[in-house]
Amino acid sequence: MKPTLYAALLLLWLLAGCAPEEAPVPTAAAMAAAVTPAAEPARPAPGTTRPDATQVGKLDTLLNAPVPTPRSAKPAPPLPGSLPTVTPTGAAQRPSALALLLPSPTPAPPATATPSAELRIAGSVGDVTVNVRGGPGTHYAIVGKLGPGAQVEIVGRTESGDWLRLCCVAGPDAGQAAGQEVERWVSAEFVTPRAGSRPWSDLPLAAIPPTPVAPAGGGGGSSGQPAASLAAAPADGLPGPGNFSAPGGVNPLTGLPGGSGGRPIIVCINNDDAARPQLGIGQADVVYEYLMEGYGVTRFSAIFAGAGGAQVGPVRSARLINYYMGALYDAGLVCSGASDPVRYLLKHQAPFPYMDIDLDDASNINYSVSIGSDYRTRLRTSVDQLRRWLMDWGVEKAASIRGFTFGGAPGGGVPATTISIPYPSGTGCQVAYVYEGGSGRYLRSMGGGVHVDGVSGAQIAVENVIVQVVAHEATNIVEDSLGSTSIRINLFGSGPAIVFRDGQAFVGTWRSESRGDTPRFYDAQGAEIPLKPGKSWISVVPGTYTIGYQ
Repeated sequence: MKPTLYAALLLLWLLAGCAPEEAPVPTAAAMAAAVTPAAEPARPAPGTTRPDATQVGKLDTLLNAPVPTPRSAKPAPPLPGSLPTVTPTGAAQRPSALALLLPSPTPAPPATATPSAELRIAGSVGDVTVNVRGGPGTHYAIVGKLGPGAQVEIVGRTESGDWLRLCCVAGPDAGQAAGQEVERWVSAEFVTPRAGSRPWSDLPLAAIPPTPVAPAGGGGGSSGQPAASLAAAPADGLPGPGNFSAPGGVNPLTGLPGGSGGRPIIVCINNDDAARPQLGIGQADVVYEYLMEGYGVTRFSAIFAGAGGAQVGPVRSARLINYYMGALYDAGLVCSGASDPVRYLLKHQAPFPYMDIDLDDASNINYSVSIGSDYRTRLRTSVDQLRRWLMDWGVEKAASIRGFTFGGAPGGGVPATTISIPYPSGTGCQVAYVYEGGSGRYLRSMGGGVHVDGVSGAQIAVENVIVQVVAHEATNIVEDSLGSTSIRINLFGSGPAIVFRDGQAFVGTWRSESRGDTPRFYDAQGAEIPLKPGKSWISVVPGTYTIGYQ
C-alpha cells in the first residue's frame, strides 16, 4: 500500500473517533499537510470553498501537532472525501477534530443573587399629630408633620428602637436641594405596625445623621429656624447676678429650719388631665403655675430647696419661662425635652445647669424612671436622684439667692377666705382655694375637684398663695405638633401682685431685679409684704385675668 493512501486511511480512522484516548487531536492545517488530494475529490457542499490541499507532510506531523486556539468564528470547510462519524450506542462521544476547530460559545455569566428589596414595614400614626424630624431626637429640626391615622412605611430604626426612619422622599424640604434625599424620623411612641406586619425590631439599624450644631453667635438654635426664633428670648435677656450670700440654717424658700444647703432644684411637671394627680407636688417648697402655648392648659414647675418626696412627676418638657425661672433661683433645672430653640437656650446660654432627661438620661437608669409608654405620664424622678445628678456633674453648690422675706401678717389686708383663678376650664385647669383657719393654710382645688398629691393622697395645702401678673408676649418658637408658639413670660422686672396669707389678701406689686433675687412683694405705700413661713404656690397670670376672692 502506498504511503499516501495509508496516511489518508489513518486520517479517516482518526476522524471516525477510533484513535486511542491519549492521542492528540490534529489541527486542520496538519491534516491538510499530510494528505495528497485524490484525483477526483468530492465536490464541496454548497456555500463552502475547496481547501488548499497542495501540501504533503509526514505522519508524525499529523500525530504530534498541537491544538491551537481557533482564531475565526467560521467553521472549517470539510475535508475532501470525509466520512460521517458513527458513535456506538451508549459510548461517550469524543469531539471531532472539526468540532474542536469551531469557536467555543461564550459562557453565560454566573448567576448572581438579586439583591432583596429594602425591608419596609407599614404602620400608622395614632390619634395625634406628630412631628417629623431630620434625625432621631427632638434636638433635630422639624421637617414636617403627620396627622392622625397617617399611613407610613418604616425602613430603619435606632438601636433602642425609640425612633423610626421613614421611607425618604426627594424634593426641596428643610433647605434640601431638589432631588436630594431628606431624612425623616418619627418617634416610635406614636406609630404602630399595621396588623399582621413584622415588628419594628426586625428593621435594620439606620445610619444616624450628624447631630445638629447651632450656628455661631447663638442665632437660630439647632432647629434650622431663623435667628428671629430667639428674638423674644435673647441670651442677654437676663440681668446680672445678685451675688447673694448663701442662707445658713434656714430654707430660703420656706423660712423654716433645715434646707439641703445646696442649690434649689426645679422640675417641670405635667398638668394634662392624664397626669393627675401629680406625684410629690405637695412636698415642693414652691410651685409655679403658668399658661402653656395656645392658652388652653397650664403646667407646673416645682421647686425643692429642702427635702422632697421619693417620687416627683410626671416630668415633662421645658418652656421659655424656665429660662428665666432657673436664673431667678440659681437652680438646677430638670425637664424632659423642649422645642429646639428653647433647648438650645437652656443648654448653651443659661447660667445654670439643665438636665434634659431625653438627652442626658435617655435610658432612665441614673436620675429618672420610666413607667409605661404614655409620654404624658411615664417619667418620674426624686429629689435624691437629682441631688446626685448635681454632684455627678460637679454643679452642686450653696444657693446664691436672696430668699423670700418672711414675717408676721402686716396690716392693710382684706378678707380672702376663698380665691378663684380663671385658668382654662375646658381642660380642668381652673383653680380655687379655701382658707382653713385651724391649720392656717389654703386648701387647693382644680377643675372643680380637690387637688391631691399622687403620693400622699392628701389635698394640697399651702401657707401662701401668690398671684403674679406678668406680661405674656408672643414669639414664633413653635412648641407643639399643632404649630402653637411659645409665650415669653419674663420673671424679671416688676408688675402687679396679690399675696394671700392668713385668710387675707394684700394687693401690691412684685419685683425681681437680678439673678438670685427671688420675688419681693410691696404694698401701695412701698412697704414689703412678708410671706408666712411655709410653702407657697405662685400663679403667673396675664393682665387680662380677674382674680376673685372674698
